[in-house]
Amino acid sequence: MPAFRYRFAVSTPSVPFVPLETKLNPPTGARRRVSRGAIVDRLVRSEPRRLTLIDAPAGWGKTTVLAEWAADPREQRPFAWFTVDRADNDPVRFWGYAIQALRNAVPSLGAASVAALGVVGTNPIEIVLPPLINELLALDERIVLVFEDYHLIESAEVHEGMSFLLEQLPPSLELVIVTRLDPPLPLARLRTRGEMLELRSAELRFSPDEAEQLLAGVVGTGLEQADVARLVTRTEGWAAGLYLAALSLEGRNDQSAFI
Repeated sequence: MPAFRYRFAVSTPSVPFVPLETKLNPPTGARRRVSRGAIVDRLVRSEPRRLTLIDAPAGWGKTTVLAEWAADPREQRPFAWFTVDRADNDPVRFWGYAIQALRNAVPSLGAASVAALGVVGTNPIEIVLPPLINELLALDERIVLVFEDYHLIESAEVHEGMSFLLEQLPPSLELVIVTRLDPPLPLARLRTRGEMLELRSAELRFSPDEAEQLLAGVVGTGLEQADVARLVTRTEGWAAGLYLAALSLEGRNDQSAFI
């Protein structure tokens, strides 16, 4: 286990932490959803793991895949959601939201950890996370905790706490990190141990059949397969690019010539 540097003290806000519940709501996915069955199969059927990393630029359908995974009837675990913003670089705020997300899924969790966050100078790695990990270890059920937009976290203190949690993670919890950049976490070690599933742009790329479904939902079924294949090639299967192309095609008489 890496040696963590307990070199920070966390100050407590002057007012009690009140989580904004909309940051803890699960995503709804795209309005015009295309089933990503092959990807969801991997997420549901893969061996138990500590971390699922979904890492791709904007518009690659990361949130849509998450929503479909959570809704899949084969997935029996409850999902806890935390959509990160830049203000969550404060460790007290970050862990307050993470624990509240878990409590939304399993209300019995985290009371001692929440109380510890209210103490001035509390170190999350020493005081807040150990009782939470112990409670998770004693759980009979398993949970998935999602951190969406984790690329907005720049705090070394938050990254250290996340690294500690990953190293000590009990079997009852799987972390999901949705990001546009690889976070400074022990990814290589998890990869080597076979404890991480990674989805990147290459895996999220739309196939011609998926692209045809997306385009048909916007412009109907009039496109030739060659035109669909050409759009897939030009957008490299980028979901947002295909959708924007479909909007440009809508209402045009000669769609093939426009492509």
